[in-house]
Amino acid sequence: MALISFFSAKGAPGVTSTAMLTAALWPRQTLLVDADGTGGDLQMRLPNEVGTALTQHPGLLTLLPLARHGLAPGVVLDHSQVLHGGQRLLVGLETPEQSDAAGALWPTLARAFRELPGYDVIVDAGALSLRSGQLGLVQRGDLAVGVVRANPASVMHMRQRIASLHDTFRALGADAPRLGVVCVEDVQRQGEASSAVATIRAEVPDVLDLGQVALDARSERMFHGDPVSRPERTMLVRSGRTLVERLLAAVGPDLSPPAGAPVSDLPEPASDLETVPPSRRAARPPIPDAPKKRRWRR
Repeated sequence: MALISFFSAKGAPGVTSTAMLTAALWPRQTLLVDADGTGGDLQMRLPNEVGTALTQHPGLLTLLPLARHGLAPGVVLDHSQVLHGGQRLLVGLETPEQSDAAGALWPTLARAFRELPGYDVIVDAGALSLRSGQLGLVQRGDLAVGVVRANPASVMHMRQRIASLHDTFRALGADAPRLGVVCVEDVQRQGEASSAVATIRAEVPDVLDLGQVALDARSERMFHGDPVSRPERTMLVRSGRTLVERLLAAVGPDLSPPAGAPVSDLPEPASDLETVPPSRRAARPPIPDAPKKRRWRR
């Protein structure tokens, strides 16, 4: 089973929404895990399957005490909740203090997530540093994906963070997760988004270029429980499908779509997001041309 974590270096570039988008469009069942070390907020985003508010119990708060004695993989699902639309969520902790106290247990959770039968796990790791407790979870996954915005501060912080994580992961040898970067930015700034990712990869060339997720505040409202008309037509979902295709290719052939298959031919998403009707797939407009590229410099 795949274990993919999304993180930021600083600020709020869109980690939570990108993790939710990936989980919703993934071609297999997913468990979305809120592992933000500053305190999770995914439970505040959407109601549960019967339309009422999510609670702190069950969640990581009830699962972590069991992890002190080891976890059978199937136990994890017993502590998850089901969002409206069918997505399974493991609700996060409330405070940074709780996250720090759980530091020694993140590796145990990682093993249980990797062995979770029938599910791939998508993690919102929030702001990640070498001192973060959830690093013990992230470094035992398949992919660790940095989420960045196309502005100098975000790019420079992520470039430094990716370099330090790369050095740390290198010591793990073959068990280390692959590092990737995705830029969340307006589709009219595709050039700036590409330049931001290229600047980060110039420091660590083997980091995966996972492209761009559209910055689309109106469409993102669906991840806050608001209705969005024809979400499959939005640039947010279209760019999300491209991200999913690249992630699938990175985690290995067992999860990858058939060679040459377009993004729109991926299996149905795991939430209420609709699939583009077959008759309209070929007419999908490309991302608009972007302004001239520029590179961020110190």
